[in-house]
Order: sequence, then structure tokens, then C-alpha cells
Amino acid sequence: MSVAQVRSQGVAEELRCLGLLNALEKDQEIPESLVQLFGEPCIKLAQGIRAYITKVTESIISKHAVPEPSVQPRTKPVSAVGHQKPSAHLTLRDSGLQGPISLAPQKDLHQSCRHPVRSWGNQSFGSHLHNMTLSHGRLRIPRSGRYYLYAQVYFRYPSLTHEGGNHHGGTSSYQLVQCVYKKTSYARPLQLLKGVGTKCWAPDTEYALHSVYQGGLFELRAGDEIFVSVSSPTAVHAEDSSSYFGAFRFDP
Repeated sequence: MSVAQVRSQGVAEELRCLGLLNALEKDQEIPESLVQLFGEPCIKLAQGIRAYITKVTESIISKHAVPEPSVQPRTKPVSAVGHQKPSAHLTLRDSGLQGPISLAPQKDLHQSCRHPVRSWGNQSFGSHLHNMTLSHGRLRIPRSGRYYLYAQVYFRYPSLTHEGGNHHGGTSSYQLVQCVYKKTSYARPLQLLKGVGTKCWAPDTEYALHSVYQGGLFELRAGDEIFVSVSSPTAVHAEDSSSYFGAFRFDP
């Protein structure tokens, strides 16, 4: 047999083996009867050719595929003033509630709550003052934006007799008022919040207790000052968990 005949016979044998696998499913297992009919070398040759074609095809597809956009980790917005949003939670200190400054009414405030509370502090447990300043009981807004303001004052009358209670009438009535003001460039402070509680206590009550809470979301400007005022400074009770005042920036 000539060399040309041998080469022609070899090519025909390879084509016959490859045609065998093309006729079967991709993942179909070749029956044992066909393996014996065509022979083990024929089967291995066809499988090798198919594996090579599959590898080349996958390489071409991967080169032309559109890469998926990488997901960047979300970062928290950083405040322009430090790394924390402006916020404050202040509690009432024992001193300064009944001094001459507190007892003297501030005439440009509403008639029912003309006594600003000036003795707030951030030294107690849980209180803080971040990126805000406090001066004479006023919180200064560092950045314009929306702020949530809140306040609670704990009123406590130790003796109704000293407050002018009428023991003969059976009960005594008191109006307790708490206000939150905003001081701007205008001459008069602007009232933002007002809470009122009218309580009637029996004359033999050892302690007459009442708390007023209020809060709200407001658009404030840099330089505005926020403060709390009350109707009766002598009745305000300083307690960390009961008398507090705070604010925090709501938007980023």
C-alpha cells in the first residue's frame, strides 16, 4: 500500500470516528456495543477533537462577552463639618434653675412661657454634643437643613401650700407650659413648639408631678439658635432621664 493510500485511509477513519460522536447527544454515554464496533482508539480520537472544538468556542465567546459592571461599595455621606451629623442630647443640671436670671421673665417671649431654661449640659450618662455648640442654654445650628427638635421638662411641686393651693376647695389646679423657640436675625424669637398641661392635685398630695414632651421636624438655617422656656422655673425638676433637650440633623 502506498503512502498516499495510507494517508487517505487514515483521514477517512478519523472522519468516520468524528461522525459517530456527532450523531450522539453531547452528554450521551457511548454504548458498549459501538465501542467494540468502532474500537477504543476511534472513540478517544473523536472525544479529543470534540473537547478541542468546545474549548476554542468558549474562548471566542468569552472574548466577545460584555463584562458585567463592577459593584462599588456604597459609602456613607460625610458631613462637611466633621465625620458626624450635627446632634445633641442635653440633660438638666441641678444648678441655675431658680437663680435671679431664671426667675426674671424674658419679655419678648410668649406670656405663658417667658422663662428660658439655661442650665442644660452634656456631662451626664447618655448625653452628647456633636458638631454643635451650646451657650447659655441655646443650641446653635452649624449647617442649614432639616432638624428634628425635641424637649421634655419634668415639673414637680413639692408642696401645694407654697404654690397658693386652695386646700379648702379640695383640689388645686396648675397650668404647666413648655415652649421651644428659634432665635434668628429677627428681633423676637419665633415659637416652634408649645406643650401645655393643666393638672388638678389633691391638697394632701406629697408631690405633684407632670412632664411635658414635644418634638417636630423643622427647616433651620446656619446660625439659628434653639432654646427651651417654661412657665414656672421653680417647678422644673433636674433629672437626667426626665428633663432633656436635643436636636439632630435629619437629611444627609
